[in-house]
Amino acid sequence: MKARHYLDVPCITNFAGAKGVEKRTLIAQEQSAETFYLRHFSIGSSGYTPRHSHAWEHEIYVLSGTGAAMVNGEHAELREGMALFIPPHAEHQIRAGESGLVFLCIIPALEEA
Repeated sequence: MKARHYLDVPCITNFAGAKGVEKRTLIAQEQSAETFYLRHFSIGSSGYTPRHSHAWEHEIYVLSGTGAAMVNGEHAELREGMALFIPPHAEHQIRAGESGLVFLCIIPALEEA
């Protein structure tokens, strides 16, 4: 069993095109994950992820805060308890509201987590 607290995981903050984003990869290859990786994102007040796309789908579950998602030009409000599916190759961006936004993101097991 490999249990650990998210604050014990290294935090990555250097994202081109992003503002106020902290990413922690909680479960990945290093924890023997073979199918999915689990990541924790925290976006500060009015921060945002870069607008981007990639070949894999991912799923998001909002833990706290408010914000908005843009997926292929469609917009949706996000708040605690909401889930979001982002299909492969979809251009997407997540923006935090004034209170910030914290969410989990699940992706297929890839070389880059």
